[in-house]
Amino acid sequence: MHEPSHYDHVVLVSVDTLRSDALSAHPNPLWPHTYRDVRRVDTTVLDTLASRGAYFPNMISAAPYTAASHGAIFTGQYPLHNGLHEFYNGSLKAPSVFTYGRRDGRRTVMKVDFPIILGKELGFTRDIDTYLIEDDEGFIEAVASADRTVALAHFGSVHVPYGFHNLTLGGNAYREKVAELEAGLPDELPFVDRLVETYRDPEDADLLMRYKRVTTYLHQQGAYDRLFQLYLDGVEHFLATRLSAFLDRLTERVAATGKRMLLVLFADHGEEFDEQTNGHFNSMAEGVLRVPLIIVGDGVEPGTHERRIRTVDIAPTVLELAGVPAPATGVFDGRSLASVARGEEVLGGDAPAVAESYNVELNDFIAFQERQLSGRTPGPLPHFLVGHAAYLGDRRVVRMARHYSEALQRATPYDRVRVERFDADGVPRPVPDDDGADLLAMLDDYRTALRESEQTTVTDEMRGQLRSLGYSV
Repeated sequence: MHEPSHYDHVVLVSVDTLRSDALSAHPNPLWPHTYRDVRRVDTTVLDTLASRGAYFPNMISAAPYTAASHGAIFTGQYPLHNGLHEFYNGSLKAPSVFTYGRRDGRRTVMKVDFPIILGKELGFTRDIDTYLIEDDEGFIEAVASADRTVALAHFGSVHVPYGFHNLTLGGNAYREKVAELEAGLPDELPFVDRLVETYRDPEDADLLMRYKRVTTYLHQQGAYDRLFQLYLDGVEHFLATRLSAFLDRLTERVAATGKRMLLVLFADHGEEFDEQTNGHFNSMAEGVLRVPLIIVGDGVEPGTHERRIRTVDIAPTVLELAGVPAPATGVFDGRSLASVARGEEVLGGDAPAVAESYNVELNDFIAFQERQLSGRTPGPLPHFLVGHAAYLGDRRVVRMARHYSEALQRATPYDRVRVERFDADGVPRPVPDDDGADLLAMLDDYRTALRESEQTTVTDEMRGQLRSLGYSV
């Protein structure tokens, strides 16, 4: 028998593209070591939340893009194990927190800002009772009106276009921001991808492309500080104009019903700008892979836990805290941190972790998505390994297999390995004389999950033995 939960509602809040040190509360931010001409922004709503709960500022994402990262978070399994490891391919096959929540008699609710990514095409709507798109109020109502829930509210506003998400949510401030960014730039800006994560009308799509052209131009000019400031400003704008009010309304509505809530806020990946990275999807940068986790609820002990954890730890942690029955062994790649969140245990060390990026040629994906959105059969979308990283103790290795060039339009073979050691501030520093053999072995062992199982040859003798046991073969 499992202990009944004293949380009526388990609410997951995913802030897409929120790197861990975007929070002012972060004890050892990475970005001041990289970006010099950048000012901090107001993240009071997140800082306050972190002070009220169990705050984990050093969590490693399993993938630097939305689909595979969320799949790992929901299932507690690494992408190669849950059926969804590529940028846009496969389907989530493993049981998720929503599967277990539904089995526990709870209503499952999912509200997403990226329905093209976090939708039925990749298996995210399985075991979901109520599925909403960009409807914050509808989500609050769905949770507050139910007896018990496991629910997710996904926000895409920190993603490009930073702070605005779309025209409906951004309004005139979005139009004015795009015009401000274009002022003083050349009339002819570079080609950009036409990829979208949600459904947009013509003006909305045009604004997104104009915004992307500006960021692509700034990246080509090496204006990394300006890009990072634009990103941080977007975080501040989103918190002030959307998330703060959402959390207030959600808390008030749930409290008015006399119910109790476990709130779990996290991100799927961060954002970085350098010679190799313009954003996140092809990157193993530490600023991309290191994301925050905040857990708030009755019985959760406030405190900051700086040792490394993984996004695959979220599912077993949430299920144990919530008292939702789930298999104790053999399912999760992550481990439950419930006792840490309750203040009963201290993290004893840094957890080992892996992260990988499997991506596509940009033009192939553009054509694929255009066919898909027009209702045609999109056909296959070949993926390849771009890069991966492994963490062990105070070291990590990054092995890159592809390099994107020409405004991310082309991926060429690129064989580079670097080993880094984290200093006292958590900053990864190169270790040229370390070959990283043990770390590379971790990656090779993990990738055995890609191997197809060998087919067993069935002999006449085996058939006879099976028939003698009553099988028809």
